[in-house]
Amino acid sequence: MTWDAFRAFLIQTYAFFGLIGSLLIMFSMLVSALFYRGKKGENYSVFNHYISELGEVGVSRLSLLFNLGLIIGGLTLIPFLVGMGLALGNLWGKIAMIVGIWTALSCTAVGIFPMNNMKSHYWVALSYFRSGLVTVLLFSIAVFAQSAEFEIIPKISNLAGLFSVGCFAAFLLTTDTNKKKVESKEEALDPESLPERPRFWKTTILEWAVFFSTIVWFLVLALFALK
Repeated sequence: MTWDAFRAFLIQTYAFFGLIGSLLIMFSMLVSALFYRGKKGENYSVFNHYISELGEVGVSRLSLLFNLGLIIGGLTLIPFLVGMGLALGNLWGKIAMIVGIWTALSCTAVGIFPMNNMKSHYWVALSYFRSGLVTVLLFSIAVFAQSAEFEIIPKISNLAGLFSVGCFAAFLLTTDTNKKKVESKEEALDPESLPERPRFWKTTILEWAVFFSTIVWFLVLALFALK
């Protein structure tokens, strides 16, 4: 297959990769959460559990499902991000595409390095959150920079993008603040860094806000692209 043929294939099908990747990740997370029982026998709660706890081997009952969901889902999102960057056609879209590939690979790496290996997990998770913020921001700029005559994705979709950027920024700022209160950086994302798990934990709530806002952003872009 020539590059032109491959490029045309991605532009025509990237929306489907976005839908499949997003729904696969969401399915693996929600099902894993449903069957989760923590170290103290507690049920999973978005109000005081990190997302990555669903992939902790030996604790989460469906850790394999969760981790495979991130690995396969992250890889599935790569053609979506590449196809969208190519379809938008402007410089911002191409830059966003490159950063987006790194974000998708970071998502996959989170599944490869679960919380059992906290040092590695911390860095791949942080890579995902930081590059994810940049990816959403750059793609939002690329959508805004489209020519009105050849608009692929409506600019109103940027409302979902801006909300997602806000969630990313709030989570990263909270994490940076937490790092100043603990002995090592990794403890900022470690649920065992506190003597007792809060009933309502701002950090985990913001992390879930990042997840849901990003999934909504993916789905909005994919559905608009299908029209």
